[in-house]
Amino acid sequence: MQIERATMKLVEFKRPDGKGLNIEIIKYQTDDRSRTTSSDRHRHEFHSIFFIQSGESIQEIDFQEFAIAANQVMIIPKGSVHWEKEQRGLSGYVILFNEDFFSEIQSQLLNGFLQYAIALRKLLIPVDSSMAGNIEAYFKLLDQEQEGPENQNQTFILQNLMLALLNKLEGLIQHLPDIQSFISSRSPFQRFTALVEKHYTQHKSIEFYTNSLQITPRKLNEILKQLTGHTATNFLIERIIMEAKRELCFSEKSVKEIAHQLGYESQYYFSRLFKKRTQLSPEKFRALFAE
Repeated sequence: MQIERATMKLVEFKRPDGKGLNIEIIKYQTDDRSRTTSSDRHRHEFHSIFFIQSGESIQEIDFQEFAIAANQVMIIPKGSVHWEKEQRGLSGYVILFNEDFFSEIQSQLLNGFLQYAIALRKLLIPVDSSMAGNIEAYFKLLDQEQEGPENQNQTFILQNLMLALLNKLEGLIQHLPDIQSFISSRSPFQRFTALVEKHYTQHKSIEFYTNSLQITPRKLNEILKQLTGHTATNFLIERIIMEAKRELCFSEKSVKEIAHQLGYESQYYFSRLFKKRTQLSPEKFRALFAE
């Protein structure tokens, strides 16, 4: 379902069959993809995991371009601004799901692939050709299960199949140079990113986060620099700037309103910070992506 909002579409999660499931698996082809993409920039209100089986395309996710080809997994995190700039013969599977799909305990198990991809912006993961059939099997099982009759066990089965798929995908990134550091530092890093996601509009001081984590600023900076190349402060600011970009493109709110929404009393301070990080004023950034 797509709702017009300003000049950009908000794509919300809603199954067309009316089932009360917070997940949907779609097998798509080039000529039948109206529910998985849009010809214009749009914002996702759910997570998406694409498994590309054939074709190629250029995808823009949060203003960064990705070249997509066969045997790749693409992640589009909830809240992202997405645009398929071009595509040729693209086909495969996509899983759409919202945060309520997993239980709280299950969500804590997602500290591998999904959180790695979102937190470190590793949104494109290669799939070795020898593993492609194995990955496809999980998508097929999920698809078959969602087509069955609704019952109290259906969500539980889908949740566990999804967790198995995510763990399988996590295995595909074990060779990446920073994954071992991510795993060994998982607890403080994961807790920090979760705190940032929850409090970045209210708390700009790293002291709030280090006190909550019971960790020293030096140790937190060591972990963040190793995994992201940023200090904790820079990581926090980058999250704020990303949200500012999304709001500038997506909404008709004034710069002053966006600054206030992100926790800045001074529009001018916010504008200076935005320009320092992007080399563009908020107004020029909005005009650039409105074209």
